[in-house]
Amino acid sequence: MATPKQLADQAERHPAAIRALETRATHQATAQLAARLAAAQRDATARWIHATHGQPATPGALDKLLAAIRRILTAAFRGQGRRAQQIASTTVHEGALLGAAQAAGIAAAMTGQPAPAARPQPTGQRGIIGPEAQAAVDSIPTVMDEEHQHALALLTAATAAALGSGVVATVFNRARRAVTRVARAVAVGVTSAVAAGVAAVARALGSQTRLLWVAEQGACPACAAYAGQSIPIGGTFPGGLSLDARRTVFHTPIPGPPRHPHCRCSLIPWRPEWHTGGTPLPEILRTRAGGP
Repeated sequence: MATPKQLADQAERHPAAIRALETRATHQATAQLAARLAAAQRDATARWIHATHGQPATPGALDKLLAAIRRILTAAFRGQGRRAQQIASTTVHEGALLGAAQAAGIAAAMTGQPAPAARPQPTGQRGIIGPEAQAAVDSIPTVMDEEHQHALALLTAATAAALGSGVVATVFNRARRAVTRVARAVAVGVTSAVAAGVAAVARALGSQTRLLWVAEQGACPACAAYAGQSIPIGGTFPGGLSLDARRTVFHTPIPGPPRHPHCRCSLIPWRPEWHTGGTPLPEILRTRAGGP
């Protein structure tokens, strides 16, 4: 069986794998939209310059120009919500499988015995990824539509009169919020699904198994405060923890990572009786994260 230090080393490699999966998925889900919006902005800018020649457009010409930009913007968004959602759905199931594999591997290292089989169900089976991941995936088309509509709402004669050619940049900067929000949804979905995969293995190991928080390297004060803490399966970690009293901002109890959209912490299954001597694993994780 591995020593607590070896287990801590192994556990602290898990967040990097989570981040790698998330980075790949985020690029796949958002790169096409980002490229489309960039091309659409170039097209819209060229049309504006061609139509105005640096002079205020007549009301009739302005109406036609704004209508053309609306069509360009709508074409850029077309089909992107569904596409991003499909990519996110596939990836969160990969995340659940990753979490299960990580949990099984470290449980075997702790006990010296293979962990019970607890493979998450195939893609298309909703329950195994957990409600948090499912909610993140389900939100993507709505997020995309909201930002599309917000950008369209800026394409008015009044805005154009106030900003001139700057209205084009304003509209497309607003539209790009869709990229940021989809990336956030993917990140939350992946990390939540990994935690759900870990929980599936923990349940298979028995009701006395706990879920132990592993902070990623360089974690923020809020996430670092959870390092080494554990909860029973189905329980929640308390809200309001932080190693910096000035940055206690997340007050809601949570079942596991992510504590916030940029969190890539992870969970591992753990029982006190698996301790093999020396400094206990939770204490090592807490100390490495900068805790007391």
